[in-house]
Amino acid sequence: MSRAEFIGKRVAVIGLGVSGVAMCEAAVAVGATPVAFDEKPSDVQRVMAAADRLQAQGIEVVTGWHGELEGDFDWVLVSPGLPPGHPVMAVWAGKIMGEIEFAYRISHAPILAITGTNGKSTTTVMLYKCLQDFGAVLCGNIAGSGYPEHVLTEAALKTPADGVLVAEISSAQLETVIDWCPRVATITNITEDHQDRYGSFEKYKNAKLNMFRNMGYGQFIVLNLDEESVDRGWVSSGGFVGFCPEGGSGEKAQSRRTDDALWFSGEEVKFVDLPFIGEMNFANAMTAWEMACAYVGEPDMGMLRRLLEFRPLENRMEPLGSKDGVQVVNNSMCTNPMAVVKSCESLPQKLHLLMGGNTKEGDYSSLQKYLHIAGHKVYLYGEDSGYLNSLLGGGYPEYSDLRSAFVDAVSAAEFGEVVLLAPGCASSGPYANFKERGSAFKQIAKEWLEDEEIRKS
Repeated sequence: MSRAEFIGKRVAVIGLGVSGVAMCEAAVAVGATPVAFDEKPSDVQRVMAAADRLQAQGIEVVTGWHGELEGDFDWVLVSPGLPPGHPVMAVWAGKIMGEIEFAYRISHAPILAITGTNGKSTTTVMLYKCLQDFGAVLCGNIAGSGYPEHVLTEAALKTPADGVLVAEISSAQLETVIDWCPRVATITNITEDHQDRYGSFEKYKNAKLNMFRNMGYGQFIVLNLDEESVDRGWVSSGGFVGFCPEGGSGEKAQSRRTDDALWFSGEEVKFVDLPFIGEMNFANAMTAWEMACAYVGEPDMGMLRRLLEFRPLENRMEPLGSKDGVQVVNNSMCTNPMAVVKSCESLPQKLHLLMGGNTKEGDYSSLQKYLHIAGHKVYLYGEDSGYLNSLLGGGYPEYSDLRSAFVDAVSAAEFGEVVLLAPGCASSGPYANFKERGSAFKQIAKEWLEDEEIRKS
C-alpha cells in the first residue's frame, strides 16, 4: 500500500479517543484533510483535551455530533469504539475504513498481529521481547501492560521500513478489514465474549477470523494445534506453522514441550528457569517464538535471551507475593468466563477465586460446570454478585466489595494455596476499567503482604 492514496483526500474521523486522535494526526501527515467527530459534548474533559490538541494543529473538530455526516468525504475512518450497528456504518458503506486498515496502508514497516479471546496481550509482549533487537515497536489494542505501548496508527506513521510493528488486535478493530494483511499473524483462541456487542458467538468469531482474510503467499499464520477452539482449516494458503504445547511435534514448529521444559529451536529451558508461571503462558511463549522465527526466517538465540527477560504484565497472571505459604496473583484482565477457566488450569495449586463485575450478557454455563468439578473456593464481590451467583449455580459467598472478599479468602487459604483475582467480568462499580481494579487489588494485597492489619470495608 502507499501513503500517496490519501494525498488531497477529505476524511471524516469518528471518535476522539486515542485512536481517533492518532488517525487525525496521521491523516494530516500523509496529505489528507481530516474532520473529527464525537457524539459527546465539548465540556467532557477527555473530549475537550482531544479537541484542543487537534484544533491547535488546524484540524476541524465537531463535538456533540448527532450521528449523521453531511458533506463529501472520500473515507470515513472509524474508531473501534463505534458500535457496529451505528447508522453511519450503513449510510457510508464502501467508504468505511477502520483503524487497523488505515495503519496498514500508511505503514512502511511490516505488521505482526495477535488476536484472540485470551492470552493476546501476554503473547504480544513476549513477541515484542523476542524481536526487541530487530526494531520491534509494541502497539495496538494493548493497554496497562507496564511495557512501552504505542497507538497503532502512530506507530505505523513513525516506524521505518526496517522496524516491525508487534500489534495486539481486537475483534472490534477487525470488523472493518478491507485489504489488511499482516506479515505474520495468530489467533490464540476464540471463546465466547463481548456478547453485548455482537449478540452471537458466530458474529464475534467471524470478526476475529478477518485477521487471516487476505493472507496468502509471503505471509505466515501460526496456530496452537492443541487449542480446541482453533481450527487448522482456517488456513487455506500461504505459510503455516502449527505447534503443540501439550507435547506433540506440530507442523514446521520451532518449539516443543517435554515433561519439565520448553524447547526453543533446540535450546532447552526448564520450567523452573522460565520467568513466567502457568500452562497458559507456556503456550503464549511458544506462540511468540514461532511468530518470531517465521518473521526472522532463521532462529536467533538472541531472541531467546530477550524472551527470558520477560516479566509478567501488570494485571495478567501477575504474582504479587506470598505470606505464610499463601501466594497472591493479580489477573484483573480476566474479563470473561473462559478466561477464568484458562487462568485456573494454568496453576496446579488449590485456588481461592475472587470474581465480580459486569457479565456482558455472557454465557457462564461452562464456567459453572468447571467450578463444580475443580473444587476451588469462590468469593463473589460487588453490586452484581447475586446475579453472577445465579449464573454460576448459586451457593457461593457474596461480598459488597473486593476488599471484604479478599480478607475472607486469605483467612481461609492454607499453605501452598493461591488467592487469585480472576473476575471473569468487565469492570463495574468503583472501577472504571481493569487497570483501576488491578491497582486497587494490588494495594489491598500489599497491606496484607506487609503484615498490616487488614479489615473488611
